[in-house]
Parts: sequence; C-alpha cells; structure tokens
Amino acid sequence: MKLKILLFLLLFSNFSFAYEFMPFEINTRNVIEKKYLNQPLIISFWSIDCPYCIDDLKKLGKALSKNKNVKLITVCVDGKESAKKAERILNQANLPKHEQYQYVEVDEDKLRYSIDPTWYGELPRTYFYDKAHQVTPLSGKISNSFLDAWLNK
Repeated sequence: MKLKILLFLLLFSNFSFAYEFMPFEINTRNVIEKKYLNQPLIISFWSIDCPYCIDDLKKLGKALSKNKNVKLITVCVDGKESAKKAERILNQANLPKHEQYQYVEVDEDKLRYSIDPTWYGELPRTYFYDKAHQVTPLSGKISNSFLDAWLNK
C-alpha cells in the first residue's frame, strides 16, 4: 500500500513539474517591465503552430548564449493544454534559463490589447528593451542583421 501511495505521489509531483509556465495575465507585462527595469530585455510571444516563432526561438537561443546580460521572457500564446508540446519546443531551442509564461486569460483579444493596443495578434511578436527600456516592437521573423545590431547597441 505504501508503494502505491509513493508511486501516486511521484506521478502527481511529476505532473506539477511538467508544467513550468507561469500564467500571463492582463498586468503581467507591466510586472515584467518593472522587475527588469534598466536591464536589456527581450519578450517573445510565440505559438506552437508558428514555424517562424520556432525559428526565432532557436535564433534567440544561439544569440543569447553569447550575450548573457540580456534577459529573455517567452510567452506561449497557446492554452495550457499545449504546455507539454510548448516545453519540448523551448527545450529544443537551447534557450538560456528564463521565465516562461503562457496565456491563461479567456478573452485573448482583451489580453492582447492590454499587452499592446497596436498589436493585432500576428506572430511572432517580439519586444526588445534596451538598457534605458526604450522598446522596439517587432512583428514577424527576426532578421540576423536586426538582432546583431540590437545586441551591439
């Protein structure tokens, strides 16, 4: 009986470790901005169904392995039912250790508007914050030239 209980606990604890995403809610972007004030920061919004997003994650992983002073935040816009697939994609991108979020808001349009009223949901969407927290939003694939120039500022 003790073995069954132990196995159950191990199984249950394994599930809790499998979901490492923090919830991304209406005010999460503001909280992140305050937390990393005066630090270079990249916030990447992505989806498991977006090939360009996955390419960008790999590109960021490679670039940030050489630029460890830049903080990275990733936000998966898919629901929590996609968490395992999202984790697999992030692991394959060889990203540095970073905070991972996932949408939890039921009204995605309201959430997206709270993130950026000028954003219409196109992916990938990436926000580059320099040291002074001047923000450069970018929709679509990140070019190598843009990323190199931004990292060398």
